[in-house]
Amino acid sequence: MKTFSIHNGGDWVLIEKLESEKKQVDVPAFTIQHKVDNKTPKDFHSHPGYEVVWVRSGEAQFIFEEKVFHLKKGHVLLFNSSELHKVRLPDNQAYDRVMIMFTDHLFCYEQPIFQEFKHLLNQQPTSHCFLEIEERGYEDFYHIIRQLLQEEMSPDKWQHQHALILYVSELLLFFSRAIHTSIDRTFHISDSNPVLTQERILKEINRIWHTNWQLEDLAEKLHFNKYYLCHFFKKEFGMTIHHYILQRRMYEAKKLLMETNMPIAEIASRIGFSTASNFIRCFKKYHHVTPKQFRNQA
Repeated sequence: MKTFSIHNGGDWVLIEKLESEKKQVDVPAFTIQHKVDNKTPKDFHSHPGYEVVWVRSGEAQFIFEEKVFHLKKGHVLLFNSSELHKVRLPDNQAYDRVMIMFTDHLFCYEQPIFQEFKHLLNQQPTSHCFLEIEERGYEDFYHIIRQLLQEEMSPDKWQHQHALILYVSELLLFFSRAIHTSIDRTFHISDSNPVLTQERILKEINRIWHTNWQLEDLAEKLHFNKYYLCHFFKKEFGMTIHHYILQRRMYEAKKLLMETNMPIAEIASRIGFSTASNFIRCFKKYHHVTPKQFRNQA
């Protein structure tokens, strides 16, 4: 594995399991990695910035709140990594990929191409850009990746960080043109029935995760036997429906605590807890601090 980075500047059983698995994701201003392994975070997670994944061989499923991408050789996916996401590997097999992560902090001054890129991505139905570079644009894309890798292997070069900004800007131009010319609108990878079924289930769960939901009602809405639904979800996403909903509630609670002045009791009600005290206990189990302490630290 090659890793390069620069730094700028419900259920108590489920709660216990989440507590043991949860890991803080720290993201530098820029990082590029070439990996060939089967190591991926077990849970849904999020982190600031943007992520680019280029699959060179093997397969991987990238699962978002309401979208699923089955990536194979030659596929490239760019997405806003602040969105809740998870990677699942078929049969837990290793895959070869280049991964790039970057945040706003990479740019020491305003870059027009970065602003235009964010504007274009935000205009899309979902904050993703999928490309099959083996079919179109492979040489341009590979040239940019090669420049980034070579630059990162020579951190003592004159104007090293400015060179990285230049090459990342080239990458953003590449994706912005792809989005602008609608290269990514075919979404061939979403045509298979399993992926469509996964997306249908996720969309329905994302309508009810903050309510006093019942498995029987969810299964009836999806026209599934409830036992088959549980089996299918666990097989495809690597966790139970209860586990996923609890993760989603904790994710939304953090956002509301950081971005609003909403009272704790109102947050508890909004994300589906029957009482504020139950929410506070769950939140502390998961994050090791109370909601109030988390808000004060944010």
